[in-house]
Amino acid sequence: MQTYMCRDVKEKTETTLIRAALKGDADSFGRLCERYYPALVAIAYSRLGDRDLAQDAAQETFFVAFRNISKLNSHEHFSRWVARICRNIASDMAKARSREKALSIEDCRSLSKKDSSEHDDVEIVRSIISELPVKTKEVILLRYYNQMSYEQISDVMGISQEAVNGRLRRAKRIVARQLRRRASVEVEL
Repeated sequence: MQTYMCRDVKEKTETTLIRAALKGDADSFGRLCERYYPALVAIAYSRLGDRDLAQDAAQETFFVAFRNISKLNSHEHFSRWVARICRNIASDMAKARSREKALSIEDCRSLSKKDSSEHDDVEIVRSIISELPVKTKEVILLRYYNQMSYEQISDVMGISQEAVNGRLRRAKRIVARQLRRRASVEVEL
């Protein structure tokens, strides 16, 4: 009962903030930004792979969202709306970054050598996660790096909680498979 009441109060508070923001209240919009900032950084990071750029993308998202708040059709979809804006901004930043940063073959070889000599388990898992499809990486970052519940992830991504669970299960299987594969390669060396 208490969980339901907390969620109901939170939803009413959020609805109130969104309605006030729609009327041009910058303070209300600022409070919404505080709530969604960590999730948007995770979403952007899943596309950019760079924490600083992800933070820039999240900030840019709020600027664009505030400027276009009148285009929000339904206050119930605010989180999905800002998440979509963030995905678009991060994707644009990633495209611009790839155009600016064309790696030579020698640069790629030196990166591969560094990765293969790295034995830190955390770095290996990060490397595997960075190779996952963007949507899968996004759900992992929201769950494990931002400690968001399935319900929160579902709301931000606009998918069911079952879909969140499915993506996480598939991601865990992929990571486990890659860890086994890398371990067998190291044993052969």
